[in-house]
Amino acid sequence: MKNKIGFGSWEATTLLVNLVFANIMLVFPRDMVQLGGSAGWMIPVIITLIAAGYFAITVKLYNNIGSMDLLDISDCIGGRIFKVIIGLLITIFLILTASIYLGAFSQTLKIISLDRSSLEYVEVLFLAGMTAAAYFGVEAIARISAFLVPAVIIGFLLITVGVIPEFRMNNLFPVMGEGALEILKGSGVRLSVFAMFVILFLMVPFFKKQLLKKVGFSYVLLSGILLIWSTLSFILVFPYEMAADKKIPVFQIARHMDFGNYIQRIESISVLISSICALIFLGAVFNFVIYVFAKTLDLKQSKPLILPMAIIVFSLSIISKRVKFDFLGDSITNIIWLLGMVLPLIIIIIGAAKKVGTEGTRRHK
Repeated sequence: MKNKIGFGSWEATTLLVNLVFANIMLVFPRDMVQLGGSAGWMIPVIITLIAAGYFAITVKLYNNIGSMDLLDISDCIGGRIFKVIIGLLITIFLILTASIYLGAFSQTLKIISLDRSSLEYVEVLFLAGMTAAAYFGVEAIARISAFLVPAVIIGFLLITVGVIPEFRMNNLFPVMGEGALEILKGSGVRLSVFAMFVILFLMVPFFKKQLLKKVGFSYVLLSGILLIWSTLSFILVFPYEMAADKKIPVFQIARHMDFGNYIQRIESISVLISSICALIFLGAVFNFVIYVFAKTLDLKQSKPLILPMAIIVFSLSIISKRVKFDFLGDSITNIIWLLGMVLPLIIIIIGAAKKVGTEGTRRHK
């Protein structure tokens, strides 16, 4: 299965940044407070530095790989069998990601807006958007991201800037919060916020390999700024004792915006932002579920996979919500999510050591 479509660095960057921004809209600022207390804002700083170092290593290794994605590299390393194993692992990883986030976004929208609707009804709404995005393909969702993600981020920044009068510098004390050890442990656990590096290394054939460095560092830098600012804003508005119990952090921040009697219910903006973010996130991840599975099995047609995969994602989402387990906030699941960074690193290291670039160029022309 060869892709003959493509997009530029801006489209790739905005799509990737939204994959991180989804965490901000759901739980990230609250998790930082729970892990680091009043020093929770330090955790995204450390995470961003680690992510930058991680990418600096992988992009250097890519010099011996060329314009291949993880599946192409796996094929060159161990043949079709190894490619199928890696492809199925990535497919399962992305399916679980899509199902968990489908449930999380649906529950968020139900709580803040559609409280009289059943959770399944809300999930079907997002599922319809996710499925439609898969029919349009990766290129379409990337180009949509280029226009909508900047608007979403501007809306988020307006919310956080609007509550600056509510900032209380005393909320940053004690400076080290829960202590240096807890901050370091939290940084290791929540490094999973960059788990979608796996999608970056699946995207390489969609844009020029020369753009990989630009896309990757832009992704890390912009995502890091948003992670730090969202956490800092949340802590400055709410004392960490209160912040640790606040669900849907951005919505809670938006409720503190006050424009008198002229503009009311300003927090509705966060509902719109969250919904757009969710549709782009789910559409992107689901597109790569289809892309990876089809390429793994060398299928010429991928569209017949869309409805069966959508049913699987929906079913797993329903099951995950009935388990009564916090998949996004639990330390164990966050460690498992690090597979999205560890697996690509292992494949890229082996591929670079074997200098698969020359062989890959010959085999994948």
